[in-house]
Amino acid sequence: MQWTACFVIANFIGLLMVTPAAAQEFGVELDGGLQGTHYTLTNGQTQPLLGGALGLRYGFRLTPRWNLVSGVSGGIYRTRASLHDGVAYSAYQVDETGSAFRLDVSTTGYRETQRFFAVSIPLLLQFHTSDPIVQWYFEGGAKLFVPFSTHIDVSAKQLVLSGYYPDYNIEISNLPQHGFGTINNWQSTATAQLRPAAALSAATGASFSLAPGIRVYAGVYLDYGLTGLKARGDSTPIATYHSTGLNGVEANSVLNGPGAGKMTLLAFGVQLRLGFGSGRSKPVSRASRQAVKDTLTTEELDEIQEPLVFGLLGETALPEIQKRHLDEVAGLLKRFPAVRISIAGYICNSETETEEKKVGVDRAAAVARYLQSNGIDAGRMEVSPVAVSEVFDPSNPLANYRSRRAVIKVL
Repeated sequence: MQWTACFVIANFIGLLMVTPAAAQEFGVELDGGLQGTHYTLTNGQTQPLLGGALGLRYGFRLTPRWNLVSGVSGGIYRTRASLHDGVAYSAYQVDETGSAFRLDVSTTGYRETQRFFAVSIPLLLQFHTSDPIVQWYFEGGAKLFVPFSTHIDVSAKQLVLSGYYPDYNIEISNLPQHGFGTINNWQSTATAQLRPAAALSAATGASFSLAPGIRVYAGVYLDYGLTGLKARGDSTPIATYHSTGLNGVEANSVLNGPGAGKMTLLAFGVQLRLGFGSGRSKPVSRASRQAVKDTLTTEELDEIQEPLVFGLLGETALPEIQKRHLDEVAGLLKRFPAVRISIAGYICNSETETEEKKVGVDRAAAVARYLQSNGIDAGRMEVSPVAVSEVFDPSNPLANYRSRRAVIKVL
């Protein structure tokens, strides 16, 4: 298992080293919810417990709305297993004299808390909408989980061990000096061998622009195992037999017995992620920037950067006259595909007229959406998520309406 983990991580690091130019977004992700395993348990039940994962994500852009996502994360997965009271679990043993007998173990209040750490490698296809401020996203694919450090805490209110000797047709239930009897408030620990497994993975939610090139994601996720994690299951009893007394009785865990079915991963909960570089195009070379500077005339630059006045107080819908102007701007941007722009929304904030900052954000977003509808890639635009308060002409209160505007700047 250790060699498998090293191989997976080494290949992932190699992928990052050979494809740095393709990475569109680097992200730090935090998952939290019910993270554990699912399996059937004879005469018992299981349920996932609270867990979490922290990881690094890389998004590789395929089209303006589709990304290929990979990364690496580490998480804690916990499961509660409990057995029904009074059921006897049997396994054949040999005592210190060499006599074979059937060990019967019955429990009251038996409970296991199974915990392991796992490294996961996702390979997901992500779709997102194109709004520059708020985007909805959905992603689906598969993950490889490599488990480590399995630890199981076991407890029972009462544990009863008895032995039946078929050669003598006798049953011993109260001989504690030879390992048969009752133990109250029993506690022990155990381990189980787990192996790498694959799981289907899906997530959906919304992302919000915090600043140019920075987005925060909030949503929900689901990981559902396809292959089994449990490496073995045999006739091992749930508790060991010690011929010298009851003090040495230790747990073996239900995972190592025949009563546990196929064990698969199950995790679902809330997902938060901070992404850097979202929506950015590939860096433009110095030669390309020089070509833009040489070919974009002063008049064309002024036309692109001419303020877009909204006029009415609180207005965020594009006036028709500004749509005609943006049609010309879109035409220039198509002629010069290396040009990238920023869009900032402004509000008026005078003694007589004030607007909420959100109005400025909505104005910038309206400009970006209109340019996108005219075929301009969202990756060429940086939209200011914070409205700016600035009076257009402080000396002329009658011109305050011109403060209600959006401004495009060539980067």
